[in-house]
Amino acid sequence: QRATLEQLLDLKNQTTSIYSLAADLRPAEMASALCDNRIDAMIYVVGHPNGAIQEASSTCPSRLVNVRGEAVDQLLAAFPYYTRATIPGSEYRGNPDPVETFGVAATFVASTAVDEEVVYQLVRSVFRRLEDFKRLHPALGSLTPESMISGGLSAPLHPGAERYYLEQGWIAE
Repeated sequence: QRATLEQLLDLKNQTTSIYSLAADLRPAEMASALCDNRIDAMIYVVGHPNGAIQEASSTCPSRLVNVRGEAVDQLLAAFPYYTRATIPGSEYRGNPDPVETFGVAATFVASTAVDEEVVYQLVRSVFRRLEDFKRLHPALGSLTPESMISGGLSAPLHPGAERYYLEQGWIAE
């Protein structure tokens, strides 16, 4: 959360010193701090729906705010592992409208020491059972093969994953 905030502020030529308090709270502490008026806002880079945000929106009057504009455009251009996101309207109590924001994509990371065939079979299994995989958590529900391989990567593709993507025609050599 902190690193993302600092990257965004840096693009605006600002620092956290513009705030009277910039606390690093654990996710489990954020909702109660917001509802107890110990903080005015919380920044949370997370998949949706999320329990801490559900707690805050259910426990006290709160609302999600759009995070967009020139600085976000610059952030997305400078750091391709960030992506635009929209939190659906009514995802959280008291927030009936969709909210524009940005975030990071969930990433599966494997060591280069892991055998290529093992990673190939894992990636193949995930895509072959994608509908089952998406049911594991509501945040995974909108996954598509296209969205999972497009945009910036936070790490280079493992040779096993690359082999599968090449076979599917999803990437070019």
